[in-house]
Amino acid sequence: MTADLAMLQTAILTVLSRPNANRRLGRGQHYLFEEVLKELPSEQRVAKGDFMEAVWLLISQGLAFIDFSQSAPENWELKLTRAGQQAAFDQGFNPDNAGQYLKKLQETIPELSPLVLRYTYEAVRSYVHRCYLASAVMLGVASEAAFFDLAEAFAGWLPENESSKFRKILDDPRKHYISKFEAFRKRIQSHKPELPHRLADNMALMMDSVLDLLRIYRNDAAHPTGKEIDRDDAYGNLQMFARYLKRMYDLKAFFEGR
Repeated sequence: MTADLAMLQTAILTVLSRPNANRRLGRGQHYLFEEVLKELPSEQRVAKGDFMEAVWLLISQGLAFIDFSQSAPENWELKLTRAGQQAAFDQGFNPDNAGQYLKKLQETIPELSPLVLRYTYEAVRSYVHRCYLASAVMLGVASEAAFFDLAEAFAGWLPENESSKFRKILDDPRKHYISKFEAFRKRIQSHKPELPHRLADNMALMMDSVLDLLRIYRNDAAHPTGKEIDRDDAYGNLQMFARYLKRMYDLKAFFEGR
């Protein structure tokens, strides 16, 4: 199995964050490469070309730099920038550490659907490659997929007469997904007193966050409107997405009686 680029970058960040790490790029013997190999599962093969690609991608992201203060090139070292240090040590959802972001998301939400994970992976990968508009669109698609997972569980939880009406809206191909989300929001609001406090608290804020990604980034960004999305926007979107995705799947588990 070949190591995924995101996990390879995470392994490099982990090694570089250690005080006594051998950060030398080397010549003939590639010291840093050998240190990184120890950080990965033994079954994950890494070609030197893949390692070099990951290194240059970290540099292009502003997370690492080459210290060439030594006269001998084999002693040049790869070091973390301040942003790289933050990415390496951040225990939250920091998309600059792409592999850790995806790993933490799966650990936090074990029941995350493969479809949502697939689009989230594309969003993170687009962010790493500085394709911020593409990242936003993929996050919008992931949000849409997560919403339909939640909406299906909600429809099964509702009383039969309400459920049939809501399912009719969900199944209507002529209705826009935002209309379906608004129908869901209206119905869940009326049942808010039946929800546990931990799920009902700040629910409106969570709904607004989902709607923003659906309406602004899933809809507007996917059309030629000329909308610009910079790195800070893309970074904030990925952090916000991870937080409300957890809430959505907690709601889903409640509606399913788990």
